[in-house]
Amino acid sequence: ASSLAPHDLRDRDEAVRGLPGGVGPPSPAARRATDPRRRWVVLPGRFTAEQHKRLEGIRGIHSERRLERFYPQGDVGREVLGFVSADGRALGGVEQEWDDLLRGQDGYALMRRDALGRKEPTVSLPVVPPRDGRDVYLTIDFGLQEIADGALREAVRSTGSDGGDLLVADPRTGEILAAVSRRAGGARTLAGFTEPYEPGSTFKPFFVAALMAHGRVSLDETVHAENGHWTDPNGRRFNDVHAMGAVTVREALRESSNIAMAKLSPRLRPAEQYGYLRDFGFGTPTGVEYPSEAGGRLRRPAGWSRLTPASLAIGYEVAVTPLQLVMAYGALANGGVLMEPRLEREVRGQEGETMRRWEPRRVGRVLPRQVTEGLRLVV
Repeated sequence: ASSLAPHDLRDRDEAVRGLPGGVGPPSPAARRATDPRRRWVVLPGRFTAEQHKRLEGIRGIHSERRLERFYPQGDVGREVLGFVSADGRALGGVEQEWDDLLRGQDGYALMRRDALGRKEPTVSLPVVPPRDGRDVYLTIDFGLQEIADGALREAVRSTGSDGGDLLVADPRTGEILAAVSRRAGGARTLAGFTEPYEPGSTFKPFFVAALMAHGRVSLDETVHAENGHWTDPNGRRFNDVHAMGAVTVREALRESSNIAMAKLSPRLRPAEQYGYLRDFGFGTPTGVEYPSEAGGRLRRPAGWSRLTPASLAIGYEVAVTPLQLVMAYGALANGGVLMEPRLEREVRGQEGETMRRWEPRRVGRVLPRQVTEGLRLVV
């Protein structure tokens, strides 16, 4: 960025020639900018290093160097990385979470001017060199991130959606391998970590898992799905997309029967149902190191109504983040062990030495392995 003080100009024509028409104001605007009746003028636009060199040394023209973050892969992964403002402030994402490590420290040099106003470095006063920040290595796999980015873009386009989220995680380690979010208006924030939603039918496997773990149901047990329409004793009406009669619990879960889940919900006491959902990580932040992670919403049983157990069985009256959901499904794939999600792999110092390394962290066993083995075949 550049500005000028017309009063200080010794050669107005020289200044006008130094302001090219390709970048910066055109010649008539340059004439107005150098009008001696004006005290201070901010020149619009950015100047390249070559253009800056032509302006350097012209008395009355003052330049300010601004650094900008460069993204080699374009927009891929921007919602994970975050942004840096024009004045160097970290805004969101990994940039904000690890700003203290990434920022580094500015250096400075003491300069002097000669009688003509030209700058020259001094050798008699100390100079403090800048210090680079540390490097944070992520668990993101760029190939998967690029694939996920394209897949989500196409899914949003083909469905006419306002946005969506797509997360890929390794259930054995909790590593986030890809994380993409899109929202209307082009905002690129990682909403999959920060925005809860009502999960609906994707919640049903966790309800069936709790029933199986307590020995209240088996996958081969038969339940009647009432041919697609049923009113429970509370007067609440349930409907299924796929009308079915007598089916096994396995078939009811595979076909996502609301009626079958609602009929089975009284078999768990509220404290049991709530306890298992909390064990899966719902209703509390996962602990991923990313700013503004949401914890979702899962009310304690004291706040439930008579309708809540059946609502939870089919994924209503609860709000979860996509991150919580993918980690909970990871527990089903990982033999019942819930892992803590990890986005960072290690921090390295200025010489490339490892200063911190994240290892897989186990939150706890949620289900017996035999329960997850049966559920995995269904899901």
